[in-house]
Amino acid sequence: MQRFVTAEGLADALNRLRLTDPMWEEGGFRVGGRWLEIDPDASDELAAQILGCDISTARRRNDAEARWLVAGGVGVVYTDEYGWQTAQHHSENGFTDGGVTNDGNAATSQELIAE
Repeated sequence: MQRFVTAEGLADALNRLRLTDPMWEEGGFRVGGRWLEIDPDASDELAAQILGCDISTARRRNDAEARWLVAGGVGVVYTDEYGWQTAQHHSENGFTDGGVTNDGNAATSQELIAE
């Protein structure tokens, strides 16, 4: 699968956005000239994987905190200390390639997101 954006590119773009930027309310982001839709289901799956919890708990946490995001088939995570980072920085939870997950049992894979 060819990706049009890297997790690093998405993280960098998000870190450059002002908190008041209207793009936060539009359901996606422009990265490298491309519009990337946020995938809320994959974002919640990313949160569940990283938090080690069920999807319902992850969805509630993500709705409240908005720290786990998947767009364009790549996952990023927000931390207070470093801002947006690739999910690979959280490899202890199975995220190793800057994409969604390498866990064969995950409900959402990069191939499914691309379709």
